[in-house]
Amino acid sequence: MVSPARFCGIVLLVFLSISAAAQEIDVRASIDRSSVRENESFTYSLRIEGDVRGEPNVSAIQDDFDVLNQSTSTSIRIINGQTEQIAEWQYQLMPRRAGRLRLPPVNIGGVESNSLELEVLPAPPPGDDVSDIFMEVVATPERAYVQSQVVFTLRLYVGIGTGRATLTAPELNGVEAIMERLGEDAQYQTMRDGRNFLVRERRYAVFPQATGSLQIGPVTFEAMVMPNRGFSRMQRFRSETATVEVLPAVAPPPEFPNAVWLPASRVEIRERWNEAATSAGIDAFEMGIPRTRTLTIEADGLLETQLPDVEIQPADGVRQYADQPELERSAGPAGLTVQRTERFAVIAQRPGSVELPSIELPWWNVDSEQWEVASLPARTLAVAPGADLVVQDLVPGEGEAAIAVAPVSPNYWRYAAMLLAIGWLITAALWWRSANRTRPESTAIRPRKRTTLRQSRAVPAALLSACDSNDTASAQRLLLEWAQARLPDETPLSLGALAQRLPNAAAQAILELETYLYGRESKAWDGRALGIALRSLQRADKKTTRGKGKDPLPPLYR
Repeated sequence: MVSPARFCGIVLLVFLSISAAAQEIDVRASIDRSSVRENESFTYSLRIEGDVRGEPNVSAIQDDFDVLNQSTSTSIRIINGQTEQIAEWQYQLMPRRAGRLRLPPVNIGGVESNSLELEVLPAPPPGDDVSDIFMEVVATPERAYVQSQVVFTLRLYVGIGTGRATLTAPELNGVEAIMERLGEDAQYQTMRDGRNFLVRERRYAVFPQATGSLQIGPVTFEAMVMPNRGFSRMQRFRSETATVEVLPAVAPPPEFPNAVWLPASRVEIRERWNEAATSAGIDAFEMGIPRTRTLTIEADGLLETQLPDVEIQPADGVRQYADQPELERSAGPAGLTVQRTERFAVIAQRPGSVELPSIELPWWNVDSEQWEVASLPARTLAVAPGADLVVQDLVPGEGEAAIAVAPVSPNYWRYAAMLLAIGWLITAALWWRSANRTRPESTAIRPRKRTTLRQSRAVPAALLSACDSNDTASAQRLLLEWAQARLPDETPLSLGALAQRLPNAAAQAILELETYLYGRESKAWDGRALGIALRSLQRADKKTTRGKGKDPLPPLYR
């Protein structure tokens, strides 16, 4: 029977893991366009991820903008077992003057958003000859590097009633290019020559794939026009064409001769550790216990397929196994923002100080026209020896239930975790008290003593059976139990540490099992190689011990 102290300790570990992974609050502001005219409205959005209370304080924004309308929406999503609360506020704003205006940070729940800048163009002078329906197109920039982003913006002005309207995608001529639509159309009202127009704005991200000249457009608008007087008629309107000069790629710098061509306006690398951080910090590790390291590359002005793999340099004393990458994209006023997220199972193989090397990713800044490097500094890990309580190594005795604790995903909020942990503690105490009152002392089941080196030298049959049946979980657990029986004083607490003590064939088979458990292997694990290697070790044991009496074996094989 598991003692109450040990059971409560396991519950406390789970509780701390959940509480430490509480969702952080992130507030991000955005606008649907980077430039407007003095008499045009635009949409200002505040997106809040996390449990936050209260309303945004937009009083500072009202110095230069009028708030025409406001709407709010809230949603909850679950990603990789983690619950996230998302709230979004949208404001229709009208600038009060022309110029380059700043949208200051907005405070909500003690957290501030990012600031933004908006270019407000003067209103067109009166007297312009304005048609009932017309289009404007602009490509930014007009000179772009190959595989970099060009934002093509179309504005359709309608000052008369229409029906059965269609708007085509822009034509692409010249060099080959990839075109992606940026979100939904924006609609707002404006005035030209004293007349009200409904504006429909549509944007595209265009990525030229070769040097030369690229023509974007024209765009065709066709609709049934319904004038105030006279008969309705079907009319077709065509926009002008925007021309972009495509420049060749720039050779990489001498210090990064094999750099991938990444023409962007921003590239960043971020690091996050998802497992519960102890009071010692995220750099505190325990030998043999895997921790998840999440690395994210985020870039503006690229396709997500252009982002390269995160290159992890090998480190002495630690192994890192990569999972399948996740690619994401979002559209903003300046174009595409993309992410590549890779998760690594990090397993320390020895105690002491272990260094994870720095990560560097060179990229070409299309705004400053120079090479830059996105990087993460090297990180030094303090690896402690395996703790006395390693739940996966517990060997159940007769009638004793085996307890296994897997890495906990933060599926619940902090308060739910606290209530759950308290309920577990109360239930454990009542169960232990009831069991001690009702079970006679003579029938109490005593745990078996763990097999020691002198008592058994054979590979357990259950371990060989797990290899034959390709049972990865049982094979991992039984391998560590077998190692503890063979080395009670210097027990390896991870598969990697065990592999270092075995001959090449067995070591290679164990490392293949570890790679399957923590890496990105898609095919099923074949345990036959490990079973053959273990049986070979067992036969070698019998030969070396034949005729030697009860002399103990040497420490494993290395």
